[in-house]
Amino acid sequence: MPDKIRYIPLFFKSIPIGIANTLPGVSGGTIAVVLSIYETLIKAIKNISLKKLSVIGLGALLGVYLGAAVISDFYSTSPLLLNYFLFGLVLTSAHSTYQKIGRINFMKILFLIISFGLALLISLGIGVNISAGSGLMRYFWGGFIGSIAMIIPGISGSTLLVLMGLYHPILAAVNNFQILYLSIFALGIVFGLLIFAWLFSFLLKKYQQQIMTVLTGLILGSSAAVFPARLQLEGLYFFLAGAVIILILEFIGKKF
Repeated sequence: MPDKIRYIPLFFKSIPIGIANTLPGVSGGTIAVVLSIYETLIKAIKNISLKKLSVIGLGALLGVYLGAAVISDFYSTSPLLLNYFLFGLVLTSAHSTYQKIGRINFMKILFLIISFGLALLISLGIGVNISAGSGLMRYFWGGFIGSIAMIIPGISGSTLLVLMGLYHPILAAVNNFQILYLSIFALGIVFGLLIFAWLFSFLLKKYQQQIMTVLTGLILGSSAAVFPARLQLEGLYFFLAGAVIILILEFIGKKF
């Protein structure tokens, strides 16, 4: 298949990854798994494939801009309905990693429980307080730590930014085109991605089924961050919408 044909779907698949990174409780890495470009992303970062990274980066940046433009208003006006939508999104996305677990045994169940518990603690912020320093360096460390979410499905970059007190400042920087803050934040992401991609690529190659088990636990545990506070009939429609979107993205990932 010619490059221009192969890279066009890669660009469009990268847009939801960027959008996911603006949504609390949702991991860009999770969406990459759902869209079947996770290993492509890891290898591109590890091998510093500038062509693929440029295509993915441009798509993700467009997604971040689209997400930031919508999420701020929706988050302030309809937080409960947004949580229903995100809960359906996150919960259904665990299906993609679960399919790759293989045969269930005691160790996999143990990995699942531990990773679920870890994601639960992070999502709810129980005993978790991440310091990112002060001044401009907090944006660098925010990007560095936040890059974990682009590598490890189930860990939400937005949730990590919330724990560091950087979620709203970054959204404001995107909306107001504050280039200095965004550049420093992006630099932190680049350094983080290079380090974590090498590590995770090695683990994925050696222990794929165990890693997918851990990722399933992380994704399920992270859903607690967006668990709806109360029952609302209208919210169920938003839950189903989130679930359907993941199933559609999963179908697209397999077909294109």
